[in-house]
Amino acid sequence: MDIDRVKKFINGDHQNIEGWFFPLDQVAFFELFLAQKQLGITGDVAEVGVFHGKSLALLSLLKDPQENLLGFDLFNEDHQERTESNIEEYGQTSGVELIKGLTTDIARVDLDAMLQSQIRFLHIDAGHEYHEVLEQLLLFTPYVGDQGIIAMDDYQDREFPGIEAAVLDFTEIDRPRRFVPFLAAGNKLFMCPSPMSSMLQKILLRRATFDNLCRLTRVRDFNVLIMRSKLPVSSENILAQINELEFPRRQDGEMSLHNKAARFSQITFGAGEKYSE
Repeated sequence: MDIDRVKKFINGDHQNIEGWFFPLDQVAFFELFLAQKQLGITGDVAEVGVFHGKSLALLSLLKDPQENLLGFDLFNEDHQERTESNIEEYGQTSGVELIKGLTTDIARVDLDAMLQSQIRFLHIDAGHEYHEVLEQLLLFTPYVGDQGIIAMDDYQDREFPGIEAAVLDFTEIDRPRRFVPFLAAGNKLFMCPSPMSSMLQKILLRRATFDNLCRLTRVRDFNVLIMRSKLPVSSENILAQINELEFPRRQDGEMSLHNKAARFSQITFGAGEKYSE
């Protein structure tokens, strides 16, 4: 990873590519790739929904030279040519492959041939309606490694409520693995296999980008770190929250809804007040 080029892209070059990719989400991508590097996680990278390659260009800079980056899109009109031009000018072309067409039209055997190595980072930013989002998740996650990350675009965009519904339904699927949200950035939500979530959160909380600028929220039976929260809690208190929920580990199902509401209220858990005493 050429960190200077990554920072140059985040600090300005991205403005030269048409599309939507919030700066906070770009920083989150960067920090998560650094976290994977710290943990020794390797693998290929994939993006479903490319448009003109704004996020694909950054992913091309973040991946290691020996890793592949696959971009799936309909590439209507001249989008593929624009994407190739943008990757060449603002990213790096080595190992980048663009696949044109509907992902649902790709036979499983063909997808198996394209994705021969496990994916360590999957970005989904294609069709935004409920059923297609859920299908995209179910189609691509078998190729995501046990330490991989999924980035979901427009998670809480009021225009596309189906994304949030699809993600929450997807989190209830626990076979063969369960993915859970662990980080919310600007316009994207990030998921990983359940055993990885607290490990990634602890690494992020030690980074200057996150330190004392986040808060933790409890959704169903998983914790989501809110990046650059409007109601920030000290990283020390957030780490205490995570550690308390890790040991002793109990199922939320053992608690009544009333007890959950009390334990995970915004006043205590959401604001970290209990841990400030």
